[in-house]
Amino acid sequence: MAVEHTPGEFVSAAYYYYDVQILQRVAQVLAKSADAQAYAQLADQIKEALNRAFFNANTGNYANGTQTANAMALYLGLASKDKQGAVAGNLTNDIVYTYNTHVTTGFIGVKFLMPALTKIGHADLAYELAVQTTYPSWGYMVARGATTLWELWQEKTGPSMNSHNHAMFGSVGAWFYQGLAGIELDGDAGVGYRQIRIDPQVVEDLQSVSASVDTVRGRVSSSWTHESGVITVEVAVPVGAVAKVVIPKKEEMTEITVQEADRVVWEKGRYVAGDPGVSGASQEKGHGDFIFDVGSGHYSFKLVGR
Repeated sequence: MAVEHTPGEFVSAAYYYYDVQILQRVAQVLAKSADAQAYAQLADQIKEALNRAFFNANTGNYANGTQTANAMALYLGLASKDKQGAVAGNLTNDIVYTYNTHVTTGFIGVKFLMPALTKIGHADLAYELAVQTTYPSWGYMVARGATTLWELWQEKTGPSMNSHNHAMFGSVGAWFYQGLAGIELDGDAGVGYRQIRIDPQVVEDLQSVSASVDTVRGRVSSSWTHESGVITVEVAVPVGAVAKVVIPKKEEMTEITVQEADRVVWEKGRYVAGDPGVSGASQEKGHGDFIFDVGSGHYSFKLVGR
């Protein structure tokens, strides 16, 4: 007899998987190789059990196909490569068509929603959710006079609304820095901000973004602007750190040249050495974005294309 599992059980189990992944990374940072291996094995077992119990291969959904379930699955990397497209399509279709570009998540699911959309190449949709002004949305709170985040999406007073100054849905703030400005640790190598990844998401409706994060090594900053045929990205990397700086390109751009300050660092499809702060560069597969390896300092990249 098959066992019925509830959506809540999926969320609890997925969070357990998330916690085990964190413990694995902590063990790696502390050079506890035996512990790291044990947590990695446990994570694999949980992942297999989650997929066996909650993934529907016929529909491409996790649990009951909510935004929370599919966003968590995508963010945590539960879906195999050949299934990711179906899960991603279900998530974006649910947001855009079923709910007219609105969230249906609570505070647990929304933590994963924005970075999951960014991860699957839909930062533009994440941005649309961030600036949505009708219920339910952060903008709805602002439109109703809120100056702090509410505990609920709805505008309620009295015992039904416990707080009008609550960080329940505050994960969107992290996405502004990590998604739009692109400031993140570069995987496990980024512990203590030794290695930083700056991967800004240039969305069409925004002309510019500027953000900074104060770290144990100093301030990390990222800003960008874009106009027809030109994208500029400025970053600051503190002393004692290195960074991978991603310069995004629009898909249709050709004949691309990238300069850092007054030096050409990419031209005619290849990296051009000579900038003292830039040690290397590559282009993502499929003629994608450009990635530059830099040391500490201030950099001003300008991409020009047709």
